[in-house]
Amino acid sequence: MHYFKILKHYLNPIVQKEILSVAKDREVVGSLEDGSYLKRPDVLSYPKDIEEKVKNGAVAFHCSVERWSQPMQLSTNLKQEEIENLRNGFDFLIDIDAKVKLEHATAAAKVVYEFLKDSGIYPTIKFSGSRGFHIGIAGNAFPDRIDFKETRKRYPEVPQVLAEYISEKIKDEILEELISIEGGVASLVSTVKSVSELSPYEFIDIEKNWGNRHLFRMPYSLHPKYWLVSLPIKFNDLKDFKKEMAKPENIKSKVDFLVNKEGEATDLLLRALDWKAKQPKEALRPIRLIRKKSEKPIPEECFPPCIKIILNGLSDGRKRSLFTLLSFLKLMNWKQEDIEKRIREWNLKNSQPLNERTLKTQLKWHFRQNRELMPANCQSHLFYVSFGVCKPDKYCSKNPVNYPFRLMRDKIRNEKL
Repeated sequence: MHYFKILKHYLNPIVQKEILSVAKDREVVGSLEDGSYLKRPDVLSYPKDIEEKVKNGAVAFHCSVERWSQPMQLSTNLKQEEIENLRNGFDFLIDIDAKVKLEHATAAAKVVYEFLKDSGIYPTIKFSGSRGFHIGIAGNAFPDRIDFKETRKRYPEVPQVLAEYISEKIKDEILEELISIEGGVASLVSTVKSVSELSPYEFIDIEKNWGNRHLFRMPYSLHPKYWLVSLPIKFNDLKDFKKEMAKPENIKSKVDFLVNKEGEATDLLLRALDWKAKQPKEALRPIRLIRKKSEKPIPEECFPPCIKIILNGLSDGRKRSLFTLLSFLKLMNWKQEDIEKRIREWNLKNSQPLNERTLKTQLKWHFRQNRELMPANCQSHLFYVSFGVCKPDKYCSKNPVNYPFRLMRDKIRNEKL
């Protein structure tokens, strides 16, 4: 974009007013076209500050999610206690980026917004300027203290826990939306080059790496890759949002960003912290490491309850379960002809068998995949719980693929006793 067009955008009174409104009590950093930052720390206080930085090469502006009493005193040499003493509070942003299609990020943003609304929160939304959206909750929506400790001193713990909690609670609904958009599981998986597991976060990203002085692109800032505006929008405009709406010449009116009622996110935060406290401290070992223990085909008697129930035939969830069975049996080292035979036997047990075209298409697609495709993780509402096949026993863990190896490991131990 030509310099004079950049300057014209930042001289727009609407843009200046909104940038300065958000800049209050924050560290604000200009960035060059190559993405590198100008000096840190820095602030914006007056319209002329914006103009001056643009004349010095700034094409975009980023600000801290943290609010500071004296942002110009920030330094990489400060101790944690000194940083906490400068921090007045912080806002919370759910940063959603699509890996391939903006439509995927739109669907995820809709799910996030409705989840927060159901929690009594009315978040604000802005287009990131590139591949996604920022869902914002202002700091005043959180309580001043949690467990007798000031909330401002529980950064970055609070946003990290909130991001993890929300991501976990909405994952099935997002995946269902993405499958619906693409018209099926296989079609969705085909949109990306590699998939390690059937999770919505293979297709979109939600920021979880919060740290001190974390920055985000300011409302109404340009994005130098696309020269689009990081534009606040109303929820009602999200569904039909098009990138053309964020062109600088189309900015005619303002929409507020990071505006909430006092304390409206208190209940959500308490639920998230309680959820986090109940999570196991140690994660399971990667599934690939477990699976290498056997190169022989795994027999059906070693399959997990969910797979056995599916193989007995279904009245609901047949297309989703076809993907589950094909990905699972491939990872059980079954040969192609054995998989096809078992799938056809299973289909006849369904109350309404899938048509031949669906079977052939899915079989052909799965067999030509050189990458490993994992079934959905255990307790997925969309793939197991919703049609009653999730019946865990003591060997069930993160993913059905783990089950046979946990079972066989236990048998080997018992034989040695």
